Amino acid sequence: MAKKLFAFLGIGDYKSVEYYFQNKKEGYKTEYIQEAITKLLNEQDLNVTVFVTAEARKKHWEPENNKGLESRLKKLNINCKAVNIPDGKANDDVWKIFTSVYSEIEFNDEIYVDVTHSLRNIPIIFMSVLNYAKVTKNCTIKGIFYGAYEAKENERAPIYDLTLFDQIGEWSSGVEQLLTTGECEMFCSTVEKTLDPLLREAKGKDELIKLVKKCSKLIKEFYTDLKLVRGKSVLEDGRKLYQVLCEIKALNTEKHITMQPFFHILERVENQVAFFQNENLIENILECVKLCKKFGQYQQAYTFLRENIINYVCINTGLDWKKEDPDRLKAEELIGKLYMRKIKKVQIEVSEDIKSILENGEDFICDDAIELFGELIEFRNDLDHAQFRMINPSKDKITCKLDSFIERFEKYYISK
Repeated sequence: MAKKLFAFLGIGDYKSVEYYFQNKKEGYKTEYIQEAITKLLNEQDLNVTVFVTAEARKKHWEPENNKGLESRLKKLNINCKAVNIPDGKANDDVWKIFTSVYSEIEFNDEIYVDVTHSLRNIPIIFMSVLNYAKVTKNCTIKGIFYGAYEAKENERAPIYDLTLFDQIGEWSSGVEQLLTTGECEMFCSTVEKTLDPLLREAKGKDELIKLVKKCSKLIKEFYTDLKLVRGKSVLEDGRKLYQVLCEIKALNTEKHITMQPFFHILERVENQVAFFQNENLIENILECVKLCKKFGQYQQAYTFLRENIINYVCINTGLDWKKEDPDRLKAEELIGKLYMRKIKKVQIEVSEDIKSILENGEDFICDDAIELFGELIEFRNDLDHAQFRMINPSKDKITCKLDSFIERFEKYYISK
C-alpha cells in the first residue's frame, strides 16, 4: 500500500499564484498546481506520478532551464516521476492512457488526484480507471482536486475538492446493492466515509448531517435484522428508520446543496421501507417477507411468514404476541391442533387452556388459513434442517412456492 498523487501536466503558459484549499487559510505560491497540492497535503511518504505528453515533458517537466515541475518537487524531497502518455488524438490512444494509468496503481493504494490540466477525454478515462481499480486492486480515492486559477482573487486561487462527486457514484452503487440484495455494508461504509469529514468541518453542529449518520446506522440495523430474522427488532428498527428518513426530508434545504444528490439516493431507501408508516404488525411483517424474497433470503422469508401466522393467532385470541411462554406457545399449539383436527381429520386431545380459548369460537381463522400453516411448516422445517429430513422439496419448488404462500397469506389473513 502506498500514498500517491496522480496528476496531468499540460502545455499552457502557467502563471504564479497562491493556491489554497477552500477550508484552510494556508496557501502556497507556484506556477504548478501539482506542487501546491503536494505541499498543502503535507502527506508523509507521498509518491507523485505526473502523466505527460512528449510536448508537456519538454515544456514543463524537464525544460532546458531546469526550472520545471520535476526540479520543484525534488527540492521538496518528494519522490516523483513522469509517465509518458499519448496526446489522445487517435482512438487507440484512449486505451494506451487507460493502461498507463492503471499500471501505476498497486494493491491497496491510497490515491489523490489532480485533474486541473487533464484535457479532452482524459478526465473520463481517468475516473474509469480509478473505478475499475477500486474493484480489481482495492484502491481508495482519498481526494480529487481542481486548481481554479480562473477563480483567483487578490492573487489567491482556490483548490476545489471534488471528492464528493466520486462518492456520489459509490453511494449509487451501494444503494443499488442494498435495495436489490439487502447487503448494507458497502452503502453504510460509503456513507460514513462521506459524512465524517463533513461533520468535522461543521464541528458536529450540523443536525441534518448527524441525522443522515443516524440513518446509516439504522439502515445497517434494519437490513441485518432481516438477514438474521429478528422479528421484534425488525419492527422497531424499521419504524425508527422510516421516521428518521422523514425527518431528513423535512430538514433538507438548499443550504445543504452539496448533499442534495445523496438525499435523492436516500429517497429510494425511504420508498422501500415506506410500509412502516402503517404500524400494523401483521402487514409490516408480511412486507418484510416480501423484502426477504426480493433479496433471495428464502429461509428468512419462510420463517417470518410462519411466525406471522402465530402473530395473527395471538392477536385474535387475546394472547400476547411478544411473550413466547406461555402465549406464543399456546398459539402454536392451538393452530397445530386445529390443523390436525380440521385438515388431517385426526381427533386429538387439547389442553384446558386451548379449550378455553376455543370456547369463544373458531371463526377467527378459516380452514384455508389453517391448511396454509401446515403446508408452510413443511417447507420451513426443510430449510431449518438443511434438507436432512425425509420430506425435502426441490430448490425450484421452495423458491416458486413462496409466491403462492404470500398470496394465500394476504387472502386468508389480511383480506378476509
